[in-house]
Amino acid sequence: MWKEVGLDQVVKRALQKRDFQFDVQAALKGVIFNRLINPGSELSVMEWLERDIHFPQGDELELHHLYRSLDFLVEEKEKIEAGLFNRLLDLFSMDTDVVFYDTTLVSYRGEGGGNGLVQYSRNKEKEFLVGLMLSRDGFPFAHQVLPGNTADVSTVEAVADKLSERFSVGRCLFVADRGMISGSNLEYLEDQGRNYVVGVPARKYKGVRDVVLSTRGRYHSIKDNLRVKETELKGKRYIICHNPKEAKRVELKRSSIVEKLEDEIDGLNPETQKAHRLLSHPTKSKYLRQLKDGTLRIDRGQVREEARFDGKYVLVTNDYDLSSGELATTYRKLKRIEQSFHSLKSLEEVTPVYHRTPQRMKGHIFVCVLAHLLERALQKRLREEEVDLTVPQAIRELGRMKAVEMEVDGEPYLFRTEASKEANQVFKAMHMRPPTRVRELEE
Repeated sequence: MWKEVGLDQVVKRALQKRDFQFDVQAALKGVIFNRLINPGSELSVMEWLERDIHFPQGDELELHHLYRSLDFLVEEKEKIEAGLFNRLLDLFSMDTDVVFYDTTLVSYRGEGGGNGLVQYSRNKEKEFLVGLMLSRDGFPFAHQVLPGNTADVSTVEAVADKLSERFSVGRCLFVADRGMISGSNLEYLEDQGRNYVVGVPARKYKGVRDVVLSTRGRYHSIKDNLRVKETELKGKRYIICHNPKEAKRVELKRSSIVEKLEDEIDGLNPETQKAHRLLSHPTKSKYLRQLKDGTLRIDRGQVREEARFDGKYVLVTNDYDLSSGELATTYRKLKRIEQSFHSLKSLEEVTPVYHRTPQRMKGHIFVCVLAHLLERALQKRLREEEVDLTVPQAIRELGRMKAVEMEVDGEPYLFRTEASKEANQVFKAMHMRPPTRVRELEE
């Protein structure tokens, strides 16, 4: 997929007239493949490259090479984005008649302040803003990193316009982060003739709660774990999204909390410190009620009320051209990409503070975007070839193949374990043959 989306040639062209003393392509593959294959691991990238995968191109890499590769990405950002954009237009006939521009505030929990990039929020959290442009068919092709205090929607709008002009795309629909959904911001977008979509939790805002509870009709299944139904109110569309899998997860979590609470309050003296702690607990207290004599009981009515919103969220939009299904699936794609931004783990788990510079933070975001570009390209190939696997499932099947180095008659060989039926389907979808079963290694 690296070659197919054009990353090899785009990086090669960006390297012209640059003089590096290490393999930049290998370093970039290392950090981007790690983000795609092993995003939730606590292992450092270096440890992963050295111990977990067969990656001979990375044998000579050192930690500082990985950091320099991040710097290179940021320095050559516009060239790389432009090259990939043109390749995606040719390869996948990428649809840019309508594009989505998503902004999200990313919390940064590392040390250091990013020299102006990271700002403190009202909640005293360190944050910076990421703007991401996504094609109608789900390919991330441009992004921008802005200071965390960029709350003015006109500034974000100007950045989106510049990106739109750079890539000559069509209509731009704004996907607003919760940090930017004040009434004044949405009014500004409407006054400018802009279309937007805002996602809000179903149980958090009273107006949205009322819409969820009053909207009749059946849900329409869009895809696995995504159902939608829609209503209109005061010139806006309200798209109610339901994720059955998430609803089940929330239900089980709440049931566990309530079950433990029942044991805790059984025979509990309401005058004790424990009773006072339970009543002030941020999660447990909402499931409790207090009788006139102070006795604590489970609030069954509140438990039932909470259950009505399990797995539900609402999209509010002033766009009437796109279907509710298309808006819901695109919004979900963007939220998945955002999740990767929120895990700003270091290349090495213990690093000096000076590694946490704006340049490196921007490099990390670019790595996340490129990893999701590869994921989207692989997903498209799997669908075209009718392979019934998600990208994570495909990666797991490929990961079950192992490479083992052994000596035979004093000569080193590399042996590959058997590929599963599913792994062979993935290779076929990518128009590739599996690696040879036995290969002689060079001394």
